[in-house]
Amino acid sequence: MDGGTGRCLCGAVRYAFDGEPDWQVHCHCESCRRATAAPFTSFLGVTRERFRWTGAAPATYASSPGVTRSFCPVCGTQMAYQTEARPAEIDLYAATLDDPAAYRPTEHVHWNEHLPWVRLADGLPVRHTPCRLTGAEDMAPILNLIREAFAYMDGIVDPPSSIHRLTEADLAGQARSGEVWVIDEVGVPLGCMVLTPMPARLYIGKLAVAAGHRRKGLARQLLDHAAARATALGLPLLEMQSRVELTGNHAAFAAMGFVRTGTTAHPGYDRPTSVTFRRPV
Repeated sequence: MDGGTGRCLCGAVRYAFDGEPDWQVHCHCESCRRATAAPFTSFLGVTRERFRWTGAAPATYASSPGVTRSFCPVCGTQMAYQTEARPAEIDLYAATLDDPAAYRPTEHVHWNEHLPWVRLADGLPVRHTPCRLTGAEDMAPILNLIREAFAYMDGIVDPPSSIHRLTEADLAGQARSGEVWVIDEVGVPLGCMVLTPMPARLYIGKLAVAAGHRRKGLARQLLDHAAARATALGLPLLEMQSRVELTGNHAAFAAMGFVRTGTTAHPGYDRPTSVTFRRPV
């Protein structure tokens, strides 16, 4: 798509943009569903300097803090979405394009909010939005997810993993003193991580993905979110640790941009037992 034009149902509000869209995705978040009365919304993002309204000016509605939605004041067609988080960009509804067949979506976003009766077979990747826990939630499903994901270490690492001592109360405490983030789908946790701010770095612990959902990019999505959190907290580095025996983990961390920076030893051990990895945000 090299530029495009679009309009509302009655034709009063029109727009045009130049060049390729910045991105094209299907959004499944609840607020977009309710704004459009549709099971999901198809968007394309355009840099504001390449966009212009060419017909009547749309009306606007502040649908949530920092978010403005534009619509036709005559026929009510939703036309655009703007957020203070991305002030240089405007999001257009793909179905308002004069040539909607030119739209080329690349993924589904906010998939964790998708309606359970939506069944899609387009083969596009899905991106979830991690949810931060407060510590008041039922931590049993999260604990079970972590224990299942770390069970393979038994009999391999020395000393044994601390996961055997982890409790629901520990996770609730970490949610209150640090950050516990979860990717879920219809209320079922698929992945999680614990973030702990430290001097000049954000430590990532208990990174886990459910067995049936590995190799789908969930760990990478969690790490991308950790990078965003580090940036928001003013911390320049992400840090993770892996036991020395888990060389497969070392290779996976390296593939995700982490660099080995040192080793540490558990109390009572005169040899390294853990390897530290860091990555700039």
